Parts: sequence; structure tokens; C-alpha cells
Amino acid sequence: MARPDRVRSAAAPLLAALISLALSVTVSAPAPAAEAVDFPAAFDRALRNNALVSVSAEDLFAARKDAEMARGFLLPSLRFDEKFIRTSVPGEAFALKMNQKKLLASDFLDVANFNSPPPRNDFLGVLALDQPLFAPKAYFGYAMARKETDAKFLDLSRKKEEVAYRVLTAYLTVLSAKRFSTVAEQALSDAREHLRVAQSLESAGMGLSSDVLRAKVFLASAEGAKVTADSRLEIARRGFALSMGEPWAAPVDASGVLPAFPDPGTIEERIAAVSRRADLRAFSLRVANADRNVRLQKSEYLPTVGVSGAYEVDGESTPFSPDNRTWKVGVGLTWNLFDGFRREASVAKAASERRRAGDAYRGLRDAAAFQVAQAYLGVREATRREEIARASLASAEEGVRLVNARYENHLGRMVDLLDAQTALNAARADSVRAENDVRQSRAQLLYASGGLLEWALSVEKETGR
Repeated sequence: MARPDRVRSAAAPLLAALISLALSVTVSAPAPAAEAVDFPAAFDRALRNNALVSVSAEDLFAARKDAEMARGFLLPSLRFDEKFIRTSVPGEAFALKMNQKKLLASDFLDVANFNSPPPRNDFLGVLALDQPLFAPKAYFGYAMARKETDAKFLDLSRKKEEVAYRVLTAYLTVLSAKRFSTVAEQALSDAREHLRVAQSLESAGMGLSSDVLRAKVFLASAEGAKVTADSRLEIARRGFALSMGEPWAAPVDASGVLPAFPDPGTIEERIAAVSRRADLRAFSLRVANADRNVRLQKSEYLPTVGVSGAYEVDGESTPFSPDNRTWKVGVGLTWNLFDGFRREASVAKAASERRRAGDAYRGLRDAAAFQVAQAYLGVREATRREEIARASLASAEEGVRLVNARYENHLGRMVDLLDAQTALNAARADSVRAENDVRQSRAQLLYASGGLLEWALSVEKETGR
């Protein structure tokens, strides 16, 4: 008679813990409903709110202004200067008097007028124009600035694609977490049913108390798994909000059906398409700029030619009552014949940077091809594992049905039923995980091959956003 007492004394703390856990789950207040958005809306909001996209857009704006500044060196420059001069320097005083047309014949009668002239005032206004005619350095600089603008535009496109990938990954994570929560709910419902059957058989005198206890422990485990699944769903929703750039990462739910991904084709086609990646195209433009920079440095060997003109007004009393108006035009040539071998060093440095850029581009291109191949093989692997997971799920469901029928007919054990149910719960989770892996790997393949932004924009256009 002592053995049942020991069993009851050992089971009492366990039952108390189970009741406490059940009450804590039941009494907890339901979380407020989260805002639900579909993928096109999430992508649209991310493009407007994401800080990385904003930073890249500002970089593009700055590059465009740099190109405009570089173009300015090829356009005429017009400036106006106005200054007041008072001097007793003999040469300057004589020149000012001559510029003002106030030089008299009597000024030449006494040499003191030249050696010790009285202080003289002059209001000098100059309107000057400079126009380069042949400026190879300015030409190459402008061409390089335009190339860099194009590269910054491609950088922005790649940044948008990166944001699209983050949003898509977070979106799929939420969908997967919702499925896991549903699977946990199914497991909890099945555990409750197993407990009900065990209690019914015990009440009818055809079951064991140990089966009821096992079923209660299994139910507590299922409740804990449901709490974990709900917590992970909350985290996934907050991560989804973060990917869209929402303030404070308030939870956002994913809704709607994700549009189908394009057919992956063959691995050779995907690798061949990697050249359309925006970051690779931007890098190729910078390689071209590195080559142009060599020519820019070599242009130091060439002269520069320009035309200039000026209109000058001189007045002794005020700037508004000029005494004389003069003008001048001219053509100038500047040719640096020797600069201490600085040009040679700069050309050699530019050539080294060009080779470096070419090597870096080749390495980046090969790495991108590897990423595409890796993602393609990931799609193939995930697709195969999804097929296996579906078959395993069907087998696990049939196994639970058979073992449950045997248990209800007193031909099986509760431990066998719970083992079969555990296998079914794992098969359900594996099926959800496999489906998510397929979609994630398809998204990774699109991102690696540079087609994700085009797909996301087409999806957004189809929805009218």
C-alpha cells in the first residue's frame, strides 16, 4: 500500500506546476492585433523609410553635383570685382592717374610729380570673362564625374535590392513563424485530446493513472512549445517592422499571398546573368574611371589654352562716377614643361590603381558567380528536402492514426502514442521549415543574380503601388 502513496507524493509537485503553468497561460492578456501589410506595401514603405536607401540617395545627389561642378571648369566664368585703392606709391599713383585719364602735360614738367606724388584714390570695377578653349584635364575630370554619377545610381539600385531582400526575408520569416504557431496549436490540440482519451479510459477502469500523468506532462510540453512559437512570432513581426524602417520597430504582421518567383532556369543561365548585378556594373564603371584617370594624369603633359576678356571702370571720387572705361581681350597658353617628375609619379600611381581596380573587379565577379552557384544548389537542395518533408509528414500522420486506434482499443501503450505524436509534431515543423527554406533559397538566388529588385518592382507595379 505504500507504493501508491509514494507515487501520489511524487506526482503532487508536478501536478501543481502544471496547474500553475496552465493558469499563467490562460490568465495572460491577449496581445493587441498588429498591423498587417502585404509584401508590395512593405517594400514600398521600406523604400521610403529605410535609412540606408536615404543615405545612398544622398550620395547620388552629391555625385550629380560633383559632375555639375566638374562641368563648370569647361564653361565660361564671369566675375565682377569692385575695390577702393588709395596709394602714394609712385608707380601706382602714376598708373591710376593715367587709367583715370587725368594725366596732364604739366605733370611732366617737374620730376617731383613722379618721385613724390600726392596720395591718390581709385574706385576700380572689373568685369572679367574667362573661357577655356583646350583644357584636357577639365575634360577628363568631367567625364570621370559623370561615370561616378552613373556608378552611384547603380549603388542606389543595389541598396534598394538589398532592402528588398531584407524585407522579403523578414516577410517570409513572419509567414513561417505564423505557420510554426499553427503547428504548435495543432500539437497542443492533439495533446489535449490524448489527455481526454487517457482520462476517459481511466474513469472507465480500463486505463492507467501513469498514462494520464504522461499525457499531462506531454500537454505541458506542448503548451510551452506554443508559448515559444508565439514569442518567436512576435520577434519576427518586430523584425519585419525594422526591415521597413518603422519607428521603434512596432510589430507588423505579414498578410497576403507572396507572388511566385520566376523559374530559376539552369545554373549556367544564372551565372551568366550575374553581370547584370548593379554592384558589379557600378564597379565596372569605376574600373573604367581608373583607366580614364591614367589619361587624366597624362594630360598634365599637354598645354591648356583659354581666352579671357575684361571691362574695367576707374573713378577717383565714387564708384558711380567713372572717369575712364577700358577693356582688354586675349588668348593665353600654359604649358608645364618640367615639374620635378611629379607627373611621372602620378601617372605610374594611376596605372597601379587601374590594375588594382581590374583585379578587384575580377575577384568580385568570381565571388558573385560562386554566390549564384551556391544559391542555385541551395534551391535544388531545399526543393528536394521539401518533397521528403511532405512524405515524412504523411507517414507521421498515418502512424499517429494507427497507434491512437490501437490505444483506444487497449492494444497499445500511451508511451507509444506520445512517441508517435512527437514524431508527427517534428514532421509538421520540418514541413514548415522546408517550405520556408525553398522560398528563402529562391529569394537568395534572385538577390545573388541581381534580379530581385526587378521582381519586387514588377510585383509592386502589378498591385498598383
